[in-house]
Amino acid sequence: MNADPKMQLLEGKTAAQGHMISKFQMLIANKGLFSQIIDYFPYPIAIFTPQYTLAMVNKAFEAGTKTRFLKKGSARILQYKIDDTQLASAITKVFNGKTFFSEDLKNPFYMFSGITPQSRLQSDRFHRVVVFPVPDDDGKITHGGIMFLP
Repeated sequence: MNADPKMQLLEGKTAAQGHMISKFQMLIANKGLFSQIIDYFPYPIAIFTPQYTLAMVNKAFEAGTKTRFLKKGSARILQYKIDDTQLASAITKVFNGKTFFSEDLKNPFYMFSGITPQSRLQSDRFHRVVVFPVPDDDGKITHGGIMFLP
């Protein structure tokens, strides 16, 4: 029996995204290399601590949000500003080792402190996110990551 073509497309897309996240997690083990590599990704990426402080962002995040001059560790994820319950849940549950995909988000950059309304990326440009765990060498989840996708 042939599978539904839409389901096959969805499964392929999910597998590709999962593969991409696995590669990110392997790169994070070598922190210096990881920080250099994520800077060249065309999509905004933010790495955050269990206290929701941004530990690292890439150049696409900085350029798009005009936050180049934020001091390291000064920007935070403000849970109360997250309108999407699925995204809010993903931000906290990512530290249990799970990866989450959210779509149809409105103003996803609104959740960060230090990003003023004038400097937020256009809400229609990035409306999907992948929230993924970032383990250390021992497999302990030390950070979470968010990649914003068009």
